[in-house]
Amino acid sequence: MRVIFHYGCSHLRLLVLGGAFFCASAAQAQVAPDAGQLQRQIDQNLQRPVVAPSPAAPAPISGADHRGPKVVIRRVDIVGAKLIPVTELASQLDPYLNRPLTLSEVQTAAQQLVGYYRERGWFVRVQLPTQDVSDGTLRINIVEGRFGRLQVAPGTGRVRRDFVSTLAGRDLNADEPYSLSQLERGLLLANDLPGVRAEGTLRPGQAPGTSDLALQISDTPLFAGLVGANNFGNRFTGRGQGFGTVRLDNPSGFGDQLQISGILSERLDYESVSYSAPVGYDGLRASVGYGQLHYQLGKEFADLDARGQSRTLYASLSYPLLRSTERNITVALDVSHARLEDEAFDVTLRRRDIQLATLELRGDARDGWGGGGVTAARLSLEGGRAALRIAADRDQDAQSAGVEGGFAALGVELRRDQVLAPALYLRGRFASQLAFNNLASSQQFSLGGPYGVRGYPVNEGSGDSGALMQLELHSLLPMLGIANLDGYAFFDAGVTRQHQTPWRGWDTAGSGRNTYPLYASGVGLAWTHARGFAINGIFAVPLGNNPGGTRSDQDQDGGSTGPRVWLTASQSF
Repeated sequence: MRVIFHYGCSHLRLLVLGGAFFCASAAQAQVAPDAGQLQRQIDQNLQRPVVAPSPAAPAPISGADHRGPKVVIRRVDIVGAKLIPVTELASQLDPYLNRPLTLSEVQTAAQQLVGYYRERGWFVRVQLPTQDVSDGTLRINIVEGRFGRLQVAPGTGRVRRDFVSTLAGRDLNADEPYSLSQLERGLLLANDLPGVRAEGTLRPGQAPGTSDLALQISDTPLFAGLVGANNFGNRFTGRGQGFGTVRLDNPSGFGDQLQISGILSERLDYESVSYSAPVGYDGLRASVGYGQLHYQLGKEFADLDARGQSRTLYASLSYPLLRSTERNITVALDVSHARLEDEAFDVTLRRRDIQLATLELRGDARDGWGGGGVTAARLSLEGGRAALRIAADRDQDAQSAGVEGGFAALGVELRRDQVLAPALYLRGRFASQLAFNNLASSQQFSLGGPYGVRGYPVNEGSGDSGALMQLELHSLLPMLGIANLDGYAFFDAGVTRQHQTPWRGWDTAGSGRNTYPLYASGVGLAWTHARGFAINGIFAVPLGNNPGGTRSDQDQDGGSTGPRVWLTASQSF
């Protein structure tokens, strides 16, 4: 559950203040950010998706030795197969029938069955018994792998070995066939637990044809975290900001985690605390948390004493439908209750409660296409209800956007890293949101900022619905020592529909345009050190005009239009 509490005088005065302060046309005056927009900006900074490094292309399999005496195989007799039909296995060897084969080629043919089993996730051994093949019949014995037992090495520390071993071996049953997917899922789920490292080794079992799993379980550091600084802030609350996260991994021994995060700028502070823990032995995880934000606007709005706050309670459940090294699919349910509040001249202009539920399906997959790559996707459906607690705000909303009441939106995100050469790869990202009605500011889609169209400030080009496309060409540059240097060029394009359902009189600027397109291009350089220090710099140039700028030489926030530099530095520990 995710709850956001936001606390933004006579009825007429509230209407005047609220209209002038928040609803000024983008083409006429700077638009003040409210607590919903600032909270959305914080969420984007703290929840950036991580793209896994692209896999290397698989090595080719060497061919068989074509020298030596040859035999002609006309029929194959397969014995011992239970998991896959014999006729299906025999058909895999049709290319080897009725032609001369050396002993090496016969062995290669038999190994085709091993590969066929493994493609379906099963462990198997293939045996060629001593035999006379003069009649053209080849006998192949199949020994399908069966699981023996789970052996856990003794040790000390805070980790509960009984819990981790039960999780790792949940799908493995003694003296029954076991698959690579069963073995892999258990080990990966064990290693997904914060503060836990689980290493498994297959060993010959006591019974013929069985394998035992030897499990070595150990602790990773109890404390971990990240501190850093960037210039990703809002112009009115301070562009420069410091941030930090401290984690307590596995304090109970059952794979739980306590996390505290914060962001601080000149006129904004944000703090959050969350706790998560596994539920059962199959990867289900629950989390709860609380966050709060306080802000005060500066620059052109300093004389208004404009300030506000948000408070957030949330809870979530996530479950890995598929967990493997090659493919992953996770389903998650997040619920939240939000309160957002804004005020000016000590008058509360807005106090909005927002209840929200989000159902999300996300996944990623590695492949060997071209030079290899990684594809990630996310599909989300969110719905909720907004309640406006200030009468003047409610009256103004009823005559304009009408965000009070129920709302819903559909979100889609696709990412792809494609290897082009050993030190060259292409990264593409597409993100979109389709709203079914007008949304409160905290739920809108925004184009600007370091994670969007990078030639524009944060929160630029917000709207109920929108789409964003990013293309990056990366080159891994030569670097001495234990550091990596990644240079890239990029192009960003995005568009928003400012109001899903326009109302009479919405276009105070008289432009007649409800769409807001932005474009930018530039270059970036990311340096990372093996000891956890990282620096990332971006130089971005806006392309074309900003349709929402206050003037031709200004962006919507009143800052100067032109090239923009984004910088961030962090140290993990």
